[in-house]
Amino acid sequence: MFELLRKLFGKGKKPRTEEEMLADAFAAVREDQERKVRIRRKKYRRWWPEWLDRRVVIGLAIVVVAIITDGVRRENEEFYAAVTKVYGQVYVQTTAGARAQPLAVGDRLDDRNVIQTDTGSSAVLEFPDGSVITVAPNSHLTVKMIEYSRGGVWRGRSFFLAAGQIWARVSPRFGGQSEMRIYTPSSVAAVRGTTFSVYQPARGQATSIQCAQGMVAAIGFRGRPSTVRANTVITIPQGQAPQRAKSLSSSQQRSFNQMDLTKPIPPEYWLETFELTVTQLLDAPLSILGIGKCSWGVGSADFARRAATLEGLRLLHQHLEGDTSYPEYVNPATLAEVGLSGEHARRILSVFHGDALELYRPLMDGRGFIIFVRSRDKGRTPYKLTSYGPQAAQEGEINGYW
Repeated sequence: MFELLRKLFGKGKKPRTEEEMLADAFAAVREDQERKVRIRRKKYRRWWPEWLDRRVVIGLAIVVVAIITDGVRRENEEFYAAVTKVYGQVYVQTTAGARAQPLAVGDRLDDRNVIQTDTGSSAVLEFPDGSVITVAPNSHLTVKMIEYSRGGVWRGRSFFLAAGQIWARVSPRFGGQSEMRIYTPSSVAAVRGTTFSVYQPARGQATSIQCAQGMVAAIGFRGRPSTVRANTVITIPQGQAPQRAKSLSSSQQRSFNQMDLTKPIPPEYWLETFELTVTQLLDAPLSILGIGKCSWGVGSADFARRAATLEGLRLLHQHLEGDTSYPEYVNPATLAEVGLSGEHARRILSVFHGDALELYRPLMDGRGFIIFVRSRDKGRTPYKLTSYGPQAAQEGEINGYW
C-alpha cells in the first residue's frame, strides 16, 4: 500500500538525469515520425501499388531523363552544318568584320558564317537528316539561317551564294513542312527533297539552277516562279523572271556524280525517332524551362518573335516612308535595292523567317509597294507591309502577287 501511494504522489521518486530526459525526447520524436510514416503509407496505398519498389521508380526516372537529355542533344545538332570534308584552302568568317580562319574537318557552321573557297578548293557540309552541300572552288557562301522547330516539326535552312557554285542533296528525311532556300544576287531556289545545283558566275550575272532529281522552285525578282524538273536547268537574269527550262548538258549531268551526293542516306534509327517524339510531346515544359537551342525560351517566346517581326517591318517602313517611287525589284536576302547598308539590312532581316523577305512587289501606280514576310515563330506567321504600315497577312495571300 505504501509503495502504491509513493508512486501516485511521487514521494520518494528519484530525480531523472539529463541523459534519461534526452533519451525520452528522442524516443518521442522517433515514435512521432513512425506514426507519420504509417499515416502516409495508408494515404498513398490506394495509388501506389505495394509491389512497386521505389528503386524501380528511380531507375525509370533516370531512363526518362537520359532520353530527354539525348533528345535535346539531337535537337541542338539541327542548328549547325557539320564540315565533313575540306580540300585545299577553305576559309570561314564567323562574324562580320572578323578575320577569316582556315576551315577544318569537324568544324560546325552557324548562322552568319561565311565560307570562301580558293581555286582548286572545296568543302562538304552535312546535316543530321542526311542532307549534303558541296561548295565548289572559287565560291562565296553565307549561312544565313539554320532553324529547327520542335513544336512545329519543321526545318528551315537558308544560304546566300554571292559567287561560285554549290551542289546539294536534300534528304527525304528533311520533312514535308521543311524548306531550304539558296539566295543569289539574281534568284531564289526553294527546295525540299531534291538533288540540285546553283551556279552564280559573278555578281550581276544570270543565275543557273540545275536539277538532277525531284524539282526546284526557281524564283526571280519579277514574274512568277518556275519549276525546274529533273534533268533540266533554268537561267534567271538579275531583276528578271526565270527563262524557259532547258535540258541539262552532259557535263552538267556528270557534275552530279559525286560520292557525297550519291552515297546512301543513313536510316533514321528508332531511338532517334523515339527521343525526338518525346521532346516534341514535352515541348511546352522544355520551352518554359529554356532547355536546348530549340526552346523558344532561349531566343524568346512566340509572341516576342512576332512582336520582333512587326518591329522589323516598322523599321523597314520608316526607311521607305516618304519615297515618291519604289524599286522595281528587291533582292529579298540583301535589301540592297532599297538603299539599306549591310549591317542595317542584317538587323532587319534577322527577325524574319529564313533571314529574308518572302516577296516584294511594287504596285501598279508606282507609288506603293507590298512586302510579305514570315515570323520566326513556330507557325511561321505571315505579315505584310504596305505604305500604310505593317499588318497581319492571310495564308495564301502571297499567291495573288506572283
